[in-house]
Amino acid sequence: MGNGISRRSGIFYGWIIVAIAAVGTCTGFGIIYSFSVFFKSWIGEFGSSRAVLSGIYSVAFIVYGIASMVMGWFSDRYGPRKVIVAGGSIMAAGCMLTAFCHHTAVLYLTWGLTVGIGVGTCYAPTAATVSKWFIHRKGMAMGILVCGLGMGTLVFSPLSEYLIKSFGWRSAIFILGVIALTVYIVEALIIRGNPRDVGLEPLTAPVKKGKNADPDAARKLDMPEHSMTVAEALKTRNMWFIFAIHGLWMVGVGIIMAHFVPYATDQGTSVNRAAAMMGSVGAMSVIGRFSLGILTEHWGIKRSFIIILCCQCLTMLLPFLGSSQWQLWVFVVVFGFGYGGLASIFPLAHAELFGVKAMGSLFGISLLGATIGGSAGPLIAGFSFDMTRSYFTAFGAGSISIAIAILLATGIKKKA
Repeated sequence: MGNGISRRSGIFYGWIIVAIAAVGTCTGFGIIYSFSVFFKSWIGEFGSSRAVLSGIYSVAFIVYGIASMVMGWFSDRYGPRKVIVAGGSIMAAGCMLTAFCHHTAVLYLTWGLTVGIGVGTCYAPTAATVSKWFIHRKGMAMGILVCGLGMGTLVFSPLSEYLIKSFGWRSAIFILGVIALTVYIVEALIIRGNPRDVGLEPLTAPVKKGKNADPDAARKLDMPEHSMTVAEALKTRNMWFIFAIHGLWMVGVGIIMAHFVPYATDQGTSVNRAAAMMGSVGAMSVIGRFSLGILTEHWGIKRSFIIILCCQCLTMLLPFLGSSQWQLWVFVVVFGFGYGGLASIFPLAHAELFGVKAMGSLFGISLLGATIGGSAGPLIAGFSFDMTRSYFTAFGAGSISIAIAILLATGIKKKA
């Protein structure tokens, strides 16, 4: 079987899987990143401090990391369809139950726990699945998949603000739960864990002239020489460096995703405009994920990590230069572009360095590192604001954390 057999009606089915998986990541990450929009509504409702409320986001991110590892393993073993239905149902139920909360402590369970599980379901299993459908054009496919993360912020931040303004935060979060349930069920109906399950082959490069004697030549040229098991990958330096880089970078990302809207409104920006700015982070990340995801195939994993991490490190220092409206817009544009580009590299790094055999499990482990940093960032920002009435300490901490990640990136080897 070759590329011709893997196409039906002129469309390779792998691209359909990429599209629906991107919608799933858009929904999952859109809901978790909408936390920033709900932030001040919950402060007004429950009277909690910013540090206490930030803990809800941190719990969601910790659970997301654990769920990514567990769901990635389940996906490798049982396929992504059952995993997506289960995780999506839990996330939807949690959002709906959040609408009936009357105490901050309950939010830790209904939003922090369940949304974390849902996000862990929508990313690691689908990233592993997409990798199995593509040998050729893997960078482009991953770029489109992770565009869903950026689209989530672009779509759900302004959508959440509109729903809150029109119906109140309780109805808004309930509606998000209905959307999540619908999207995850449709995704599970369409997605297939492996092209061979439906009699197809992964997408490979066209056979070049002179290779016609071997019909499998293109597939052999593109196949990784060795796909590692989980045990083999965990013995390598590359795996732990990527784990740490993911976590250190996410300290800065967590600060922005959980606290940007409160920070912008503290500077005199209206809630509507702050939500639009947050949506712009998503829009720019879509551009960054797609364009830099493709460029990574030419730059290489190590160089891509270093270049984009340097940009993110410097971006975290931009608020020190001022917080006028145009400066806030510059910040979200630059940060969003780099955020999207870097997010697209991690699944590519796993596929290139360790192969796709156990990618669901290994990528899930890497995402656990990301969630440690992503949960620490909001707490750092919340506590520093409560102590200093300013976010500058948090921005500085985020920049330092990313700088350490840059040093680790220089130690990545081409072969694990």
